[in-house]
Amino acid sequence: MSVMKETYNVLPRLSFRWVKANELLLNPVEVEREKAYEYKSILGDSYSPLTNEDLPLSPDFKGVNLDMVAMAEDSHNAGVFIHVGEDETKEMHITHVLTEENNTLIEKNVIVLEKGAKMNLVMDYSSDESVTYSNILNKISVAEGAELNLIKIQRLNSHSRHLESRFSTVEKSGKVNYISVEIGGKEAVVNYMTDLKGDEAEGHVKSVYLGFGERILDLSHHMNHFGKRTNSDMIFKGALKDRAKKAFRGTLDFKNGSTHSEGNEEEFTILLSPKVKSYAIPLLLCREDDVIGNHAASNGQIDEEKLFYIMSRGMSEAEAKKIIIESHIRPIIDLIPVESIKDIVLNAVENELTGE
Repeated sequence: MSVMKETYNVLPRLSFRWVKANELLLNPVEVEREKAYEYKSILGDSYSPLTNEDLPLSPDFKGVNLDMVAMAEDSHNAGVFIHVGEDETKEMHITHVLTEENNTLIEKNVIVLEKGAKMNLVMDYSSDESVTYSNILNKISVAEGAELNLIKIQRLNSHSRHLESRFSTVEKSGKVNYISVEIGGKEAVVNYMTDLKGDEAEGHVKSVYLGFGERILDLSHHMNHFGKRTNSDMIFKGALKDRAKKAFRGTLDFKNGSTHSEGNEEEFTILLSPKVKSYAIPLLLCREDDVIGNHAASNGQIDEEKLFYIMSRGMSEAEAKKIIIESHIRPIIDLIPVESIKDIVLNAVENELTGE
Protein backbone atom coordinates (compact mmCIF):
# COMPACT_ATOMS: atom_id res chain seq x y z
CA MET A 1 0.00 0.00 0.00
CA SER A 2 1.39 3.38 -0.99
CA VAL A 3 1.98 5.99 1.69
CA MET A 4 0.61 9.50 1.24
CA LYS A 5 3.58 11.85 1.22
CA GLU A 6 3.73 15.15 3.08
CA THR A 7 4.24 18.37 1.14
CA TYR A 8 6.86 20.93 2.20
CA ASN A 9 8.09 24.33 0.98
CA VAL A 10 5.58 25.02 -1.77
CA LEU A 11 6.70 27.82 -4.10
CA PRO A 12 4.70 31.07 -3.72
CA ARG A 13 4.24 31.06 -7.51
CA LEU A 14 4.09 27.62 -9.07
CA SER A 15 6.24 26.63 -12.02
CA PHE A 16 5.65 23.87 -14.59
CA ARG A 17 4.92 20.53 -12.92
CA TRP A 18 7.40 18.68 -15.11
CA VAL A 19 10.21 20.70 -13.50
CA LYS A 20 9.41 18.86 -10.22
CA ALA A 21 10.58 21.83 -8.17
CA ASN A 22 7.33 23.33 -6.90
CA GLU A 23 7.54 21.53 -3.56
CA LEU A 24 9.28 18.80 -1.59
CA LEU A 25 7.53 15.50 -0.90
CA LEU A 26 8.60 13.41 2.10
CA ASN A 27 7.28 10.28 3.75
CA PRO A 28 5.56 11.04 7.07
CA VAL A 29 7.31 10.11 10.29
CA GLU A 30 5.75 9.26 13.62
CA VAL A 31 6.41 11.99 16.19
CA GLU A 32 6.19 11.49 19.96
CA ARG A 33 4.56 14.83 20.70
CA GLU A 34 4.27 14.26 24.43
CA LYS A 35 7.90 13.34 24.96
CA ALA A 36 9.90 15.63 27.22
CA TYR A 37 13.03 17.37 26.01
CA GLU A 38 16.06 18.73 27.85
CA TYR A 39 18.41 21.46 26.62
CA LYS A 40 22.12 20.72 26.74
CA SER A 41 22.81 24.30 27.82
CA ILE A 42 21.60 27.88 27.51
CA LEU A 43 24.19 30.60 28.12
CA GLY A 44 22.92 34.14 28.55
CA ASP A 45 20.56 36.12 30.76
CA SER A 46 18.03 37.56 28.30
CA TYR A 47 15.57 34.67 28.29
CA SER A 48 12.89 32.92 30.26
CA PRO A 49 10.99 29.68 29.60
CA LEU A 50 8.26 30.30 27.06
CA THR A 51 4.82 30.64 28.71
CA ASN A 52 2.19 32.89 27.15
CA GLU A 53 4.52 35.19 25.19
CA ASP A 54 3.80 35.24 21.47
CA LEU A 55 4.08 37.17 18.23
CA PRO A 56 1.64 37.16 15.31
CA LEU A 57 2.44 35.44 12.04
CA SER A 58 1.71 36.89 8.61
CA PRO A 59 -1.24 35.24 6.85
CA ASP A 60 1.18 34.60 3.98
CA PHE A 61 3.59 32.65 6.16
CA LYS A 62 3.22 28.88 5.74
CA GLY A 63 6.59 27.82 7.16
CA VAL A 64 7.84 24.44 5.98
CA ASN A 65 4.14 23.60 5.98
CA LEU A 66 1.12 24.64 8.02
CA ASP A 67 0.90 21.33 9.90
CA MET A 68 4.46 21.61 11.18
CA VAL A 69 3.91 25.24 12.22
CA ALA A 70 0.75 24.20 14.08
CA MET A 71 2.62 21.37 15.79
CA ALA A 72 5.26 23.79 17.06
CA GLU A 73 2.59 26.29 18.14
CA ASP A 74 0.41 23.82 20.01
CA SER A 75 2.60 20.86 21.02
CA HIS A 76 6.09 22.26 21.66
CA ASN A 77 8.16 20.52 24.31
CA ALA A 78 10.83 23.25 24.38
CA GLY A 79 11.06 26.97 23.80
CA VAL A 80 12.28 30.25 25.22
CA PHE A 81 11.19 33.86 25.27
CA ILE A 82 14.16 36.10 24.48
CA HIS A 83 13.83 39.80 25.22
CA VAL A 84 16.48 42.49 24.74
CA GLY A 85 15.50 45.87 26.15
CA GLU A 86 15.93 49.27 24.56
CA ASP A 87 19.57 50.06 23.69
CA GLU A 88 20.82 46.89 25.42
CA THR A 89 23.51 44.62 23.93
CA LYS A 90 23.30 40.91 24.74
CA GLU A 91 24.79 37.56 23.73
CA MET A 92 23.22 34.13 24.03
CA HIS A 93 24.15 30.56 23.06
CA ILE A 94 21.57 27.75 22.96
CA THR A 95 23.03 24.25 22.62
CA HIS A 96 20.95 21.24 21.61
CA VAL A 97 22.28 17.69 21.68
CA LEU A 98 19.70 15.13 20.59
CA THR A 99 20.22 11.57 21.87
CA GLU A 100 18.36 8.27 22.08
CA GLU A 101 16.67 9.42 25.29
CA ASN A 102 16.32 13.02 24.10
CA ASN A 103 15.39 12.39 20.48
CA THR A 104 12.34 14.57 19.84
CA LEU A 105 12.55 18.36 19.77
CA ILE A 106 9.47 20.45 19.04
CA GLU A 107 10.61 23.98 19.74
CA LYS A 108 8.93 27.37 19.67
CA ASN A 109 11.00 30.47 20.34
CA VAL A 110 9.81 34.07 20.58
CA ILE A 111 12.56 36.68 20.13
CA VAL A 112 11.94 40.40 20.70
CA LEU A 113 14.50 43.19 20.31
CA GLU A 114 13.38 46.63 21.44
CA LYS A 115 14.45 49.95 19.90
CA GLY A 116 18.21 50.23 19.46
CA ALA A 117 18.93 46.79 20.94
CA LYS A 118 21.63 44.48 19.63
CA MET A 119 22.05 40.74 20.07
CA ASN A 120 24.35 37.92 18.99
CA LEU A 121 22.39 34.68 19.23
CA VAL A 122 23.74 31.19 18.48
CA MET A 123 21.54 28.12 18.00
CA ASP A 124 23.54 24.89 17.76
CA TYR A 125 21.92 21.54 16.90
CA SER A 126 23.92 18.30 17.10
CA SER A 127 23.23 14.67 18.00
CA ASP A 128 24.61 11.23 18.68
CA GLU A 129 23.90 8.47 16.13
CA SER A 130 20.28 7.91 17.19
CA VAL A 131 17.30 8.59 14.94
CA THR A 132 16.10 12.07 15.91
CA TYR A 133 13.38 14.55 14.94
CA SER A 134 13.40 18.32 15.32
CA ASN A 135 10.72 20.81 14.33
CA ILE A 136 11.51 24.44 15.19
CA LEU A 137 9.41 27.57 14.92
CA ASN A 138 11.17 30.91 15.48
CA LYS A 139 9.14 34.13 15.72
CA ILE A 140 11.24 37.28 15.64
CA SER A 141 10.49 40.99 16.07
CA VAL A 142 13.22 43.61 15.54
CA ALA A 143 12.25 47.15 16.47
CA GLU A 144 13.51 50.48 15.09
CA GLY A 145 17.29 50.64 14.88
CA ALA A 146 17.79 47.21 16.48
CA GLU A 147 20.09 44.50 15.11
CA LEU A 148 19.92 40.73 15.47
CA ASN A 149 22.82 38.50 14.48
CA LEU A 150 21.55 34.92 14.54
CA ILE A 151 23.94 32.07 13.79
CA LYS A 152 22.41 28.64 13.34
CA ILE A 153 24.54 25.49 13.17
CA GLN A 154 22.77 22.29 12.15
CA ARG A 155 25.10 19.28 12.33
CA LEU A 156 22.77 16.40 13.12
CA ASN A 157 23.51 12.81 12.13
CA SER A 158 22.49 11.21 8.85
CA HIS A 159 19.39 9.53 10.38
CA SER A 160 17.63 12.71 11.46
CA ARG A 161 14.86 14.92 10.11
CA HIS A 162 15.28 18.62 10.83
CA LEU A 163 12.65 21.28 10.09
CA GLU A 164 12.83 25.00 10.79
CA SER A 165 10.21 27.68 10.11
CA ARG A 166 11.30 31.27 10.83
CA PHE A 167 9.22 34.43 10.54
CA SER A 168 10.72 37.87 11.18
CA THR A 169 9.47 41.44 11.11
CA VAL A 170 11.97 44.31 10.92
CA GLU A 171 10.99 47.91 11.61
CA LYS A 172 12.58 51.22 10.53
CA SER A 173 16.38 51.03 10.21
CA GLY A 174 16.37 47.63 11.92
CA LYS A 175 18.55 44.82 10.70
CA VAL A 176 18.64 41.02 10.79
CA ASN A 177 21.81 39.15 9.86
CA TYR A 178 21.23 35.41 9.55
CA ILE A 179 24.09 32.96 9.07
CA SER A 180 22.92 29.40 8.60
CA VAL A 181 25.15 26.32 8.48
CA GLU A 182 23.26 23.25 7.22
CA ILE A 183 25.70 20.33 7.13
CA GLY A 184 23.74 17.52 8.80
CA GLY A 185 20.53 15.53 8.84
CA LYS A 186 19.02 12.95 6.55
CA GLU A 187 16.44 15.59 5.59
CA ALA A 188 16.97 19.26 6.36
CA VAL A 189 14.08 21.54 5.44
CA VAL A 190 14.06 25.25 6.26
CA ASN A 191 11.67 28.08 5.44
CA TYR A 192 12.45 31.70 6.33
CA MET A 193 10.19 34.66 5.66
CA THR A 194 11.40 38.16 6.52
CA ASP A 195 9.11 41.20 6.37
CA LEU A 196 11.08 44.42 5.99
CA LYS A 197 8.29 46.62 7.30
CA GLY A 198 10.01 49.89 8.10
CA ASP A 199 11.86 52.29 5.84
CA GLU A 200 15.57 51.43 5.48
CA ALA A 201 15.11 48.04 7.16
CA GLU A 202 17.64 45.37 6.19
CA GLY A 203 17.57 41.59 5.92
CA HIS A 204 20.69 39.54 5.18
CA VAL A 205 20.84 35.75 4.89
CA LYS A 206 24.11 33.91 4.31
CA SER A 207 24.10 30.12 4.26
CA VAL A 208 26.52 27.25 3.69
CA TYR A 209 25.48 23.65 3.15
CA LEU A 210 26.98 20.25 2.47
CA GLY A 211 24.99 17.39 1.01
CA PHE A 212 26.64 13.97 1.17
CA GLY A 213 25.24 10.44 0.98
CA GLU A 214 21.45 10.43 0.53
CA ARG A 215 20.90 13.78 2.26
CA ILE A 216 18.00 15.99 1.18
CA LEU A 217 18.39 19.74 1.61
CA ASP A 218 15.42 22.00 0.90
CA LEU A 219 16.03 25.70 1.49
CA SER A 220 13.22 28.22 1.05
CA HIS A 221 13.76 31.92 1.72
CA HIS A 222 11.27 34.72 1.13
CA MET A 223 12.21 38.38 1.55
CA ASN A 224 9.29 40.83 1.55
CA HIS A 225 10.14 44.50 0.94
CA PHE A 226 7.44 46.80 2.36
CA GLY A 227 9.28 49.96 3.44
CA LYS A 228 11.10 52.49 1.31
CA ARG A 229 14.85 52.10 0.76
CA THR A 230 14.88 48.62 2.25
CA ASN A 231 17.80 46.34 1.46
CA SER A 232 18.23 42.59 1.39
CA ASP A 233 20.61 39.95 0.17
CA MET A 234 20.63 36.16 0.22
CA ILE A 235 23.85 34.31 -0.56
CA PHE A 236 24.05 30.50 -0.49
CA LYS A 237 27.13 28.37 -1.10
CA GLY A 238 27.53 24.62 -0.82
CA ALA A 239 28.66 21.32 -2.24
CA LEU A 240 26.89 18.07 -3.11
CA LYS A 241 28.22 14.57 -3.67
CA ASP A 242 27.07 10.92 -3.79
CA ARG A 243 23.26 10.94 -4.28
CA ALA A 244 22.46 14.11 -2.34
CA LYS A 245 19.62 16.37 -3.42
CA LYS A 246 19.31 20.11 -2.85
CA ALA A 247 16.64 22.65 -3.74
CA PHE A 248 16.98 26.39 -3.23
CA ARG A 249 13.83 28.49 -3.48
CA GLY A 250 14.58 32.17 -3.05
CA THR A 251 11.96 34.89 -3.46
CA LEU A 252 12.41 38.65 -3.57
CA ASP A 253 9.01 40.34 -3.29
CA PHE A 254 8.79 44.12 -3.71
CA LYS A 255 5.45 45.26 -2.31
CA ASN A 256 3.54 48.48 -3.02
CA GLY A 257 5.35 51.32 -1.28
CA SER A 258 8.84 49.80 -1.36
CA THR A 259 10.28 52.34 -3.77
CA HIS A 260 14.09 52.78 -3.90
CA SER A 261 14.59 49.32 -2.38
CA GLU A 262 17.15 46.75 -3.48
CA GLY A 263 17.33 42.98 -3.16
CA ASN A 264 19.88 40.41 -4.23
CA GLU A 265 19.90 36.59 -4.21
CA GLU A 266 22.76 34.32 -5.26
CA GLU A 267 23.24 30.56 -5.03
CA PHE A 268 26.37 28.62 -5.99
CA THR A 269 26.78 24.85 -5.77
CA ILE A 270 29.80 22.62 -6.41
CA LEU A 271 28.76 19.25 -7.83
CA LEU A 272 31.08 16.39 -6.86
CA SER A 273 29.12 13.51 -8.41
CA PRO A 274 27.04 13.01 -11.58
CA LYS A 275 24.27 11.46 -9.44
CA VAL A 276 23.49 14.52 -7.32
CA LYS A 277 20.45 16.69 -8.00
CA SER A 278 20.57 20.43 -7.57
CA TYR A 279 17.66 22.78 -8.21
CA ALA A 280 17.75 26.57 -7.93
CA ILE A 281 14.47 28.45 -8.30
CA PRO A 282 15.00 32.20 -7.80
CA LEU A 283 11.80 34.26 -7.99
CA LEU A 284 11.49 38.00 -8.42
CA LEU A 285 8.05 39.52 -7.71
CA CYS A 286 7.44 43.24 -8.08
CA ARG A 287 4.53 45.63 -7.50
CA GLU A 288 6.55 48.83 -7.27
CA ASP A 289 8.55 51.09 -9.59
CA ASP A 290 12.15 52.18 -9.04
CA VAL A 291 13.45 49.09 -7.29
CA ILE A 292 16.46 46.87 -8.02
CA GLY A 293 16.25 43.09 -7.90
CA ASN A 294 19.13 40.78 -8.84
CA HIS A 295 19.33 37.01 -8.87
CA ALA A 296 21.95 34.50 -9.94
CA ALA A 297 22.42 30.75 -9.65
CA SER A 298 25.28 28.49 -10.67
CA ASN A 299 25.88 24.73 -10.52
CA GLY A 300 29.22 23.36 -11.64
CA GLN A 301 31.97 20.84 -11.11
CA ILE A 302 35.37 21.61 -9.63
CA ASP A 303 37.66 23.36 -12.09
CA GLU A 304 40.10 20.73 -13.38
CA GLU A 305 42.95 23.20 -13.80
CA LYS A 306 42.57 24.40 -10.23
CA LEU A 307 42.45 20.79 -9.01
CA PHE A 308 45.57 19.89 -11.00
CA TYR A 309 47.43 22.93 -9.69
CA ILE A 310 46.76 22.02 -6.04
CA MET A 311 47.60 18.35 -6.62
CA SER A 312 50.87 19.36 -8.27
CA ARG A 313 51.87 20.75 -4.88
CA GLY A 314 51.94 17.22 -3.46
CA MET A 315 48.36 16.82 -2.27
CA SER A 316 46.02 13.94 -3.00
CA GLU A 317 42.86 14.46 -5.04
CA ALA A 318 40.71 14.17 -1.90
CA GLU A 319 42.82 16.76 -0.07
CA ALA A 320 42.73 19.11 -3.05
CA LYS A 321 38.93 18.87 -3.33
CA LYS A 322 38.61 19.53 0.39
CA ILE A 323 40.68 22.71 0.05
CA ILE A 324 38.57 23.91 -2.89
CA ILE A 325 35.29 23.29 -1.05
CA GLU A 326 36.53 24.99 2.10
CA SER A 327 37.67 28.04 0.12
CA HIS A 328 34.23 28.12 -1.55
CA ILE A 329 32.28 28.37 1.72
CA ARG A 330 34.86 30.03 3.97
CA PRO A 331 33.87 33.66 3.13
CA ILE A 332 30.47 33.07 4.74
CA ILE A 333 31.89 31.28 7.77
CA ASP A 334 34.29 34.19 8.30
CA LEU A 335 31.27 36.49 8.77
CA ILE A 336 30.42 34.77 12.08
CA PRO A 337 31.11 37.47 14.71
CA VAL A 338 32.01 35.08 17.56
CA GLU A 339 35.42 33.43 17.17
CA SER A 340 34.61 30.40 19.36
CA ILE A 341 31.51 29.67 17.25
CA LYS A 342 33.51 30.10 14.05
CA ASP A 343 35.89 27.40 15.32
CA ILE A 344 32.95 25.06 16.05
CA VAL A 345 31.67 25.51 12.49
CA LEU A 346 35.09 24.99 10.91
CA ASN A 347 35.61 21.79 12.93
CA ALA A 348 32.15 20.52 11.94
CA VAL A 349 32.83 21.23 8.26
CA GLU A 350 36.22 19.53 8.54
CA ASN A 351 34.61 16.43 10.07
CA GLU A 352 31.95 16.32 7.39
CA LEU A 353 34.44 16.68 4.54
CA THR A 354 36.75 14.01 5.95
CA GLY A 355 33.90 11.65 6.84
CA GLU A 356 34.70 11.59 10.56
